[in-house]
Amino acid sequence: RWFTPQQGLRAMDRLVRQDGTHSVVMAMDWAVFEEAAESRPPLLEDLLAAAQEAAEETPESSSDDVLTRLRNTPSAERENVLVSFLQGEVQSVLRLSSTPAPTVGFFDLGMDSLMAVELRNRLNRALAGSYTAPNTLVFDYPDISSLATHLIDEIGDAELESDGPDSSDGAGSETAESEVPAGSGRFAIAAPETPTGQESVASAAPDAPTGPATSASAAPAAPTGPASGTVSRTDNEGIAIIGMACRFPGAPDLNAFWNLLEKGTDAVADVRPDIGSESGSPGGPGQGGPDQGAPDRSGTDQSGPDPGGGEGWRRAGFIEGIDRFDARFFRVSPLEARSMDPQQRLLLETSWHAIDDAGINPDRLRGSRTGVYTGISSSEYRDLMKSRGDGGNLLGTARSLAVARISFLLGLEGPSVPLELNCASALFAVHQAVASLRLGEVDLALAGGVNTVLSPDITAEMAYLGMLSNQGRCYAFDAKADGFVRGEGCGVVVLKRLSEAQADGDRIWGVIRGSATNQNGATAGPTVPNGPAQERVIEDALAQAGVDPAEVDYLEAHGAGSALGDPIEVQAAAAVYGRGRAPDRPLLVGSVKTNIGHLESAAGLAGLIKVVMAIRHRRIPKQLHFEKPNPNVDWDRLPVRVTSEAVDWPVHPGRTHRAGVSAFGISGANAHVVVEGYGTGDENVQPAETEIEAAGAPQTVALKLPPSVPEPQRDNERPVARTHRLLPLSGKNPAALSELAGRYLSWLDQYLAAGSRTEPEGEHLADMAWTASMGRSHFNCRNGVVFRDVATLREGLKALASNEAPSDAVDSNWINVAAAAPRVAFVYDGWDDGWREIGKRLYDSEPVVQGVLDQCEALFLGETETSLLDPLFDGEGTEHPIDDPAWTDPAAYALQCAITALWSSLNVRPSAVCGRSAGEIAAAQAAGAFTLDQGLRIARARGVILKAMDEARDANATAASKTRLEGISVSTPSLTIVSGATGEKVGSAEMADLNRWIQSTLVGEGSGEDQGSGEGSATSARSLADLAVDTLIEIGPVSKFAAGISEAWPEKPADEAAAAPTLFGGLSHASDEIDGAEGDGFLQAVKTAYEIGLPVSPSGLFAGESRRRRSLPGYPFQRMSFWIR
Repeated sequence: RWFTPQQGLRAMDRLVRQDGTHSVVMAMDWAVFEEAAESRPPLLEDLLAAAQEAAEETPESSSDDVLTRLRNTPSAERENVLVSFLQGEVQSVLRLSSTPAPTVGFFDLGMDSLMAVELRNRLNRALAGSYTAPNTLVFDYPDISSLATHLIDEIGDAELESDGPDSSDGAGSETAESEVPAGSGRFAIAAPETPTGQESVASAAPDAPTGPATSASAAPAAPTGPASGTVSRTDNEGIAIIGMACRFPGAPDLNAFWNLLEKGTDAVADVRPDIGSESGSPGGPGQGGPDQGAPDRSGTDQSGPDPGGGEGWRRAGFIEGIDRFDARFFRVSPLEARSMDPQQRLLLETSWHAIDDAGINPDRLRGSRTGVYTGISSSEYRDLMKSRGDGGNLLGTARSLAVARISFLLGLEGPSVPLELNCASALFAVHQAVASLRLGEVDLALAGGVNTVLSPDITAEMAYLGMLSNQGRCYAFDAKADGFVRGEGCGVVVLKRLSEAQADGDRIWGVIRGSATNQNGATAGPTVPNGPAQERVIEDALAQAGVDPAEVDYLEAHGAGSALGDPIEVQAAAAVYGRGRAPDRPLLVGSVKTNIGHLESAAGLAGLIKVVMAIRHRRIPKQLHFEKPNPNVDWDRLPVRVTSEAVDWPVHPGRTHRAGVSAFGISGANAHVVVEGYGTGDENVQPAETEIEAAGAPQTVALKLPPSVPEPQRDNERPVARTHRLLPLSGKNPAALSELAGRYLSWLDQYLAAGSRTEPEGEHLADMAWTASMGRSHFNCRNGVVFRDVATLREGLKALASNEAPSDAVDSNWINVAAAAPRVAFVYDGWDDGWREIGKRLYDSEPVVQGVLDQCEALFLGETETSLLDPLFDGEGTEHPIDDPAWTDPAAYALQCAITALWSSLNVRPSAVCGRSAGEIAAAQAAGAFTLDQGLRIARARGVILKAMDEARDANATAASKTRLEGISVSTPSLTIVSGATGEKVGSAEMADLNRWIQSTLVGEGSGEDQGSGEGSATSARSLADLAVDTLIEIGPVSKFAAGISEAWPEKPADEAAAAPTLFGGLSHASDEIDGAEGDGFLQAVKTAYEIGLPVSPSGLFAGESRRRRSLPGYPFQRMSFWIR
């Protein structure tokens, strides 16, 4: 077993201070050793006894066994408790320096088979009698989140709700020590030797693709759709394209690709744009230059054209940085990355960007029925490796694993299907994805294609077979056509059933109406194109789409520049699409291969993406290298015209733009897809939308509250008046975060340049912030920008992009790397004059606060016939003066409950609560001891008594409170409650005494003492530190009490990480700089919570609003070179 660097340094320090000749330093789990060792020498007996004594001195917070805690916890919160328990167990087994995030795989953390057995044994001891874990447990459920869900299902509510161990002590009370041996699966908040600083599990393993989380509620949820095992069959429904991404020659992304097409750029080149490590491949050093000869073919069949006499084998459409890859992002070791086919690397990065473009948080796809269908050819990288004496890597170059790796990365449970049908591979993949969606086999699909040009031998073979152009260009449909030029790249589209995409508010690029595939059959030769077969595949696709051939405006042809194949394709297309077509509306034809070369197994995706973007921009790009039409085509007779110049898409009132896309493989495989624009025909006469303007259908953002928080009863017609927004940004490292901010700056510039023609600026920016909140993964390296308008957004992004610390930085280390699983305590205090302004602002802007306060208002009115909220919002002229404790106590209680519910709606929940004065009542309500109305009655009783008391503190006044508390019963809380008056945890016996909630909270009232710096703060700090709390969130204005706890935090030994907790949440500056970025104190607190790694769900900041998905920048991969040595 290994140990932490701090433990090692401490051991070394002890060794150099003693005279021993031989010393051994080991990290031992004595519980496991005690079970395994049958006979032990006296020395080890003494060590075991010492270990047992240490276990008996374990802090009280970890003394409850997990089953007892589960039984004492509401069913809705049990999975959170189990996640925390499992985090402690895994941390102990792996000797991690920090608590692991629930979604990081066990084996990514460094677990081996022996450790897996140890974890299983620990669970069996902890869950004895309720569950027996199999040996395959960690293989079947490979992370904490999935294991916790499994255990909850296996144990069941019936078991947990049955009579178990005596739980009368309640949470946080003194309990008897169990007979379970030390270290045998007991609920431990934190291991005593574990530092709690900023060190994360990334120090032991590459980053996981998911952000940190502290509870099961933060774990990814599967997207809404039919449950596993059900079939939703829709044979004729359109399939929406909701996301796209590409990396093509001369075009690293979609915008660059469209610019290339619009400008008519030829991206085919003699050499790679960035000659570097990829030497030995076509276009690399010594291979692609115009002065280089053909590869040596001595000893082989010399028949066929001589490649040395032409340019076809030398030139290609190369992508930039073929050797570069962000291995750390995808948890791939450098050694593995070096032996991984660039096709796999391209698929991983492009698939991630396609999901980004769809506005889907990849974490939410985990466990979903999402399929991956990919056109991919044989590995030329493996050939290149073998040519250099390297045997190659089977796992790194296998086609099946290239596709399966995407499913592994994202946790997808639909089929992963690689298809190799030469030039038709990618479009076959699209067809398979469409068919699976219509059959109900999957709920979401990624369809893609990838190709790389790396093997000189394969390129030379193509040249000898006469496939490549001797002129080094693709002259599709031109008289000069003599073959194609190879190209490389990757394209991926995200597909979904149209009805579900509309219901989910997805941003829809276009709609696939029909698709079909077939085979040439018995023809003139296995590689000879067949016109009738091509006609049939087009007819089948049109029939499936229910579209008349004359209603298709444009054909993105296979167009490989073949002197034989081009005429056959044109004749077949004209035979079908010419039916019923008006002479003045010919079928327009083009081929993207003239721009970027023939991408072979990715060619169909390049054509599909081109068509979809052309429909979106309502402009058909120019066909390059078309000067003299191929004389083997009767152009005058056929209703077909090549787009030799860029043209506007033909307008047809009453229907959308439509196009066909073809791909024909050398093996006789044929595929055709019919795609159309999304929307009604009336939109075709409007100006084309830019990518900045395109958006999904409006979606009402729902409130997300745990069952313990009552659903707000609010007027849905009441407008939500939020004036500020939070844009959350994250990356796997500071460089990525900074670059992402720069990309958002560019996005903002494009937005301003385009100008919004449809909606106000504030709505568009709010959509942007919402999409970034719910449609992105949130990684460990985080920051946020709180903004009011374009100017404040730009200021925040510029500071982030330029690595300048913003004025509201949490500390000098302005880029906060989130610690794993922070443990939070909510801190509550009594009334503060700042509550009035804070309450009014939150009431106006947050539906959760409105709902809770309205419930309290109704309860208060029912009991007192006076308003609780009027004095809060109006002040003067109300029945209660603002310094009347009979009003201030229940008002403070109501506001604190509302803010607690607001944090809960953002998925931020405490591990413990600490309250002083009237705040202790709100703390108890947050822990589940009281219902909302019960706590309000107690707070009012306390206020009435405090008002009646004189300086001598009349004890009779307290007795009079009994009648006000009749009918209130105290429930077992789910959280530990620390009393600010004593600093001690509240035991179940005193908790059940209702008078205690008045008497103890009155300690110090009216004495004029500074309660923030007294013994109560110091004792509270020690109690919270014992619970391993490392973060304090103030529920209300900045108070001396919370500051006193932070200042009195107990110190740790010098060789351990700093122990001072993070303190934030105070809302006293809610009205400061009302027109600036800091005008919303609560948003600033949420920003801090997000940055330090709490599992914030920022989409809750838009609850009650109608928001739309927007196109936003994709993740900026931080690539490094990985190539054959």
